[in-house]
Amino acid sequence: MNRIRRWVNHLSVKKKLIFYGYLIITPVLLIVCGILLFLNYNRSQKSMLEDNINDVRTLADSVEVLQTEVKDFSTYICINEEIRELLTTERVEELNQNSRVWLEEAPMQIVQDMIAIKGNIKTISIYPENGLRPYLRCMDGSAYYSDMGTVRETDIYKKALENGMLWKYVKKNDKETYQTSRMDKLVLYREVYDLAHKEALGYITIGVGQDSIQNPCDNAVRNSGEGVIILDRIGGELCRSGEIPEELERYLKRDDFVEQNYRQRKTFFSYAGYTVVCAQKDKNSSIVCKIIPPVNKQMRFMDVAYMPVGILLGVLCGLLPLLIVISNLVTEPLRQVSHAITKFSTGDFDQQVEVGTDDEVGEVARCFNKMVEDIKALINENYVITLKERESELTALQAQINPHFLYNTLDTLYWQAEEEGNDEIAESIFALSQLFRLVLSQGKKEVPIGKELELVSRYLQIQKMRFCNRLNYSVESDEEVNNALIPKLVLQPFVENAIVHGFENVSTPCFLNIKTKRDGEYVCFEIVDTGVGMSDEQIAEIWEEEPEHYAKQRIGRYAIKNIKERLELKYHD
Repeated sequence: MNRIRRWVNHLSVKKKLIFYGYLIITPVLLIVCGILLFLNYNRSQKSMLEDNINDVRTLADSVEVLQTEVKDFSTYICINEEIRELLTTERVEELNQNSRVWLEEAPMQIVQDMIAIKGNIKTISIYPENGLRPYLRCMDGSAYYSDMGTVRETDIYKKALENGMLWKYVKKNDKETYQTSRMDKLVLYREVYDLAHKEALGYITIGVGQDSIQNPCDNAVRNSGEGVIILDRIGGELCRSGEIPEELERYLKRDDFVEQNYRQRKTFFSYAGYTVVCAQKDKNSSIVCKIIPPVNKQMRFMDVAYMPVGILLGVLCGLLPLLIVISNLVTEPLRQVSHAITKFSTGDFDQQVEVGTDDEVGEVARCFNKMVEDIKALINENYVITLKERESELTALQAQINPHFLYNTLDTLYWQAEEEGNDEIAESIFALSQLFRLVLSQGKKEVPIGKELELVSRYLQIQKMRFCNRLNYSVESDEEVNNALIPKLVLQPFVENAIVHGFENVSTPCFLNIKTKRDGEYVCFEIVDTGVGMSDEQIAEIWEEEPEHYAKQRIGRYAIKNIKERLELKYHD
């Protein structure tokens, strides 16, 4: 969070306005898009569920129509009087001698015509329980078992006897129902009972091509990952298409699932993350279940997310030019103020900002204009006047001495001392002459460091004569800095103060060392003396206020405080 705050603080006002604009508007847009996404997703889910429910109901109707036709056909066989007479006859041995007994004694021609009309019935068998020759008819090249004893031993016969009527999916080459099966079939197994429903008279099987139910089942699977399964009323699988998870398949094939689902009248339910849509016409009908995986929900979510996300991105992109225009309107006055401040910082004190608004920015501009005027007046009244005063003092100092008269007089005294053989006085006069030459410097404000050090050396030479050789000194300087220019008379006042205040009241020998050296990009001047030194209070007094006695220095009256001010005016901090 602190990193973000620091990053924002480094942005310009224009970029901050754009950033905060997005920061405020984006959450609102996200909420609106979230609501749209939620509503669209729910509407899409509801529509998807309704479509799947309609698909399952349509498939259940198709299955019901197919099964009803086959059941009605089997019912016709069960109630036909001629067929029932054959199932109840006691002339079994006699009738078994005739291989065409079913065609001659029963309306099987009509049955065959009905099979031909329907087209989807591939096999039919009638096994009498009284030992009569069974009626076996296969239109797809399959072959039934002709021995009723073999049929009685099959599990499917026992289940049919137990339930009365049963549907089963029989795969190709299945050996339980057919001796030879040429294709996948959906087979109805049904027992024929007497009128009291106490005694089984016969056993009927009717096989329908699996494609009759498989094709509608395949059409109900629209998306990858979906699956459809059709179960009979005891949980046996009749048909499937698509993908069915094993865990869900075990749940659907439980013995009580079909009956429980019919009792609860569930249209759909969720299991293990899947949505299962069910349809069952009545208690004894098969149940159709369609499995919708979670991935379909995610795909549907992505489908409905395009519009809100597109709206969000479109608004955010369209918002940028608007925010730029608004930020320009707000920041243009600030930019003008910033531009004026930049010029003002370079020394242009005539800057004024045009005030065109009465808001906070306009108030800032008015305050800036007033500040510039006040600072300009302050500079004119103080700094400029002070600088002129300093220049006037130096000019006055130089004007007080007639250079030609001073130099000629000192030269005359020097040669007189030389002629009389007084070398010491002659040297002192020469040093004084050179000192004044260096102090005047032809009116220059800046001199090379070498010249400034020569001035100090001449001054010390004269002072050494005054102190009767009790004063010793040394001047050290790096050759590489001697040509650098500095303001005139910035070292001599320190040297003079060291002698006047540090040496005058002591009787012991005094030593003064002046060292000049380069320190990186700077030039360092170091003046060290063995005098009485200074207290912290005296040093603080020098920086804070100029005492009266420091205003009466011997050369130009430049006290340390004045030197500090001169250096600050030239070099700033």
